[in-house]
Amino acid sequence: MLEKFVVIITLFYSIATFGAEDTKVRELIISEVLSHEGDKLVKNQKEMSKYGIRNFLLLDYNKKFNKEYSVKSLTEEQAREIAEHLLVEYRLNEIKNSYSQMMIFDIFFNGGYKAGAIITQRALKKYHSSEELEVDGVLGSKSITLLNKIQNHEKFIDLITEERINYYKTLESWVTYGKGWEKRINSYRDKVRNAITMEI
Repeated sequence: MLEKFVVIITLFYSIATFGAEDTKVRELIISEVLSHEGDKLVKNQKEMSKYGIRNFLLLDYNKKFNKEYSVKSLTEEQAREIAEHLLVEYRLNEIKNSYSQMMIFDIFFNGGYKAGAIITQRALKKYHSSEELEVDGVLGSKSITLLNKIQNHEKFIDLITEERINYYKTLESWVTYGKGWEKRINSYRDKVRNAITMEI
């Protein structure tokens, strides 16, 4: 799926706002992220999830939009609907670079909002070493502005990959899921870096 994404996204790619192509790019990003989650109902001690949509997110979405979705019977179409909502609610649609938007959305979707914001801000602090940025777990206007000032996207992709792996290694669940997470993370980095290189 990522190979298809890279080929198509390269055609649409622009350092400026996507404009008319924004919807197509968003659909491709959501498709790629969901492809890593699968349609199995996942249970652990704290919660259940399906297509990567955790139960607490689903309940919050149901309350906001007067839905009655159930995690056990969640369909792919419903998961895509929720994922698109999260992409906008987290303000990730404001990231102008499509590759960064995809990678960062995968972090937020897989790790949760706070983890996604912390990892992104840590990478931003390393990239923009002269800028003052508090790592507060909130992806606000300052963080988004700095994301949209990035010129060397290849360098940033490497930094955010490193920060993501380092963060995940601090989690107790790394022992169980670490190999799979690392494979997923490095897959994004390698293929996206290759796509960026093709454009230079």
